[in-house]
Amino acid sequence: MSLAIALSPFGTPMAQAALPGTPGLLVGTRIYPNGGATTATENPDGSRLVLAVSPGGGTDQGRAPTWSPDGTRIAVQSGEGGVATYLPNLTGAVLADGGVDGFPAYTADGADVIVGSYTGAADAQVQLKYSPSTWDINQHEGSGDLQPWFPTSTGGSDTAPSVSAKTGTVVFEHDTAGSSDIWTDHGNHTAGLLISNGKQPDVSPDGSTIAFSRTVNGFAQLFTQPADGSGSAVQVTSGATNHTYPKWSTDGKELFYDSNPGTDYQSTVGHYLVLSTMADALTPNGLIDVQQQPTTPKPAGVASTFHPIPPARLLDTRDGTGTVAKGAVPAGGILPLQISGAGGVPASGVTSVVLNVTVTDTTGPGHLTAWGDTTAMPSTSNLNWNQAGQTISNLVTLPVPSDGELDIFTNSTTDVVADVQGYYTADTSGATFTSQAPTRILDTRTPLGVPSKGPVDYSTISLKVDGQNGVPANASAVVLNLTTAFTANDAGYLEAYPEGTAPPTVSNVNWSSSGALISGLAVVPVGADGNVSIKVHGTTDVVADVFGYFTADSAGAKFSSTVPGRILDTRLSGSALTAGQPLALQVTGVDGVPSGIKSVVLNLTVTDNNSAGFLEAWADGTTRPAAASNVNWVSGQTIPNLVIVPVGADGKVDLYTNSTTNVIADVFGYFS
Repeated sequence: MSLAIALSPFGTPMAQAALPGTPGLLVGTRIYPNGGATTATENPDGSRLVLAVSPGGGTDQGRAPTWSPDGTRIAVQSGEGGVATYLPNLTGAVLADGGVDGFPAYTADGADVIVGSYTGAADAQVQLKYSPSTWDINQHEGSGDLQPWFPTSTGGSDTAPSVSAKTGTVVFEHDTAGSSDIWTDHGNHTAGLLISNGKQPDVSPDGSTIAFSRTVNGFAQLFTQPADGSGSAVQVTSGATNHTYPKWSTDGKELFYDSNPGTDYQSTVGHYLVLSTMADALTPNGLIDVQQQPTTPKPAGVASTFHPIPPARLLDTRDGTGTVAKGAVPAGGILPLQISGAGGVPASGVTSVVLNVTVTDTTGPGHLTAWGDTTAMPSTSNLNWNQAGQTISNLVTLPVPSDGELDIFTNSTTDVVADVQGYYTADTSGATFTSQAPTRILDTRTPLGVPSKGPVDYSTISLKVDGQNGVPANASAVVLNLTTAFTANDAGYLEAYPEGTAPPTVSNVNWSSSGALISGLAVVPVGADGNVSIKVHGTTDVVADVFGYFTADSAGAKFSSTVPGRILDTRLSGSALTAGQPLALQVTGVDGVPSGIKSVVLNLTVTDNNSAGFLEAWADGTTRPAAASNVNWVSGQTIPNLVIVPVGADGKVDLYTNSTTNVIADVFGYFS
């Protein structure tokens, strides 16, 4: 199962107290009544539980999972033997070694994974060994690359390694006949005693303290002690229960641990302990072996350049693309989506991503919200739909967190599809943006941009963009608002891509009824001939308005993301936007948008309307475009569209509609 979230009878997430401390996914193990176990990741508030599956299906039997120092991979003691690694959303499984290995730990630089590996000796000794963290036995004819961590034997069994991310110090459990102690690597692959009478050590994030377990009156209890072995150990748990496998939270203020009244593995329960207050609570969804993801939040407002890439499908819940297993996202569910390293997006260095997100096979009206998984879910929306059986899409531009993963929430059960169109990096290696007053360059009803008028019937439009409204010959991508004008068939979609390349099997604008009037923003790479292709999967008139372009020109504008925020909702004032009466919307100085910017990225949603219409957005203080639109709708429809709008000298944009409707505006970033 790819997504299992605790739901109330009304389909909303059941309330669970959020864990204290800094944000970061939890990785742990889920135990089943039949004795099976599965690696799992979960938000600290218990809102998203993702379960791994084995290559053959079912539970993966993973134990003792651990995060890489940058929070982008998980290493786990594989139930199928050896060590496997996963992405945070538990896709991208790689078997790193096929031996009998346990308790993996990454080195401080993330380059290697240290494990306790059985040597095969008659006394079943365990020896610390290490392997490159990127090793994949499937790429090496089934062979692992484990090497001894210590060149000579330590004279006992060594297991449960822990590495200080700050200092690189390695500590581990050293077992000899009748005793268990905590040893340390002196920094040169030679070992020695650090703390007597201790098991399962874990070094705090700042490298100052070790948590470990020690038997007291017949039960394992948790202790803390300075990491250099000085001073006395402080006991932090008590009682007739075994407290084992402590792991520090990312802020170093809490301990996750396992609790068991006896020795029955299936009776193990996960806890977390706040050391300052000694408050103790259960981990979300009963996970054991829990460790919190190290995160490095990326600040909003980092000026970035754009990299257009051939559109590629990252997610399709209908067939399981981008998920652990196929299946619609349930109402109130949160689906993780890996961005970095997928579909042509680099594995690191990405600040924001541009996606076309589609919902299909909807079961009723609803909305979708997407955001970076190391931050709280915003009170904004990216996509809205009206009814069951709908297929509809919208472009989104979102900041990518340090682990390269987004979260997608829907309040109504639906399948979700996501196609990547490009990404941003905080350097000058990409393209900058030049905005334009919106101009219509295609209208098959007129005709404009095509040789003859009339609906396009399952064929491809060759659209010249080079030279149109100032688009230069060196433009690497163009920003188009694509509109299907009163579709003639019940279902279809538009697919835009650089001319001269194969259709990428993605979508930009989708419709699911005849007579549909739907717009969608698209960032399309330009072909070598200066054209883009628009493949029409259905029968419809097509309109395209150009809003700007990307080039290597250093004088162009760079993109900065903001924390998604709502800056307009006419429903709250009880005064809808009246037909024919423009509204000047202040965008600078609001929700982190600074003054002096050139353009703003808004998600505009119209709702509560009684007739078909269109909405236009443009820079305040300039003339309303004669023939361009941003959002189009039929009567009674709630529909969004992403827009990139030039901003007036006063920091405002104007909104105009020819049909009275409520309007919502959510800000996602700006160009400056």
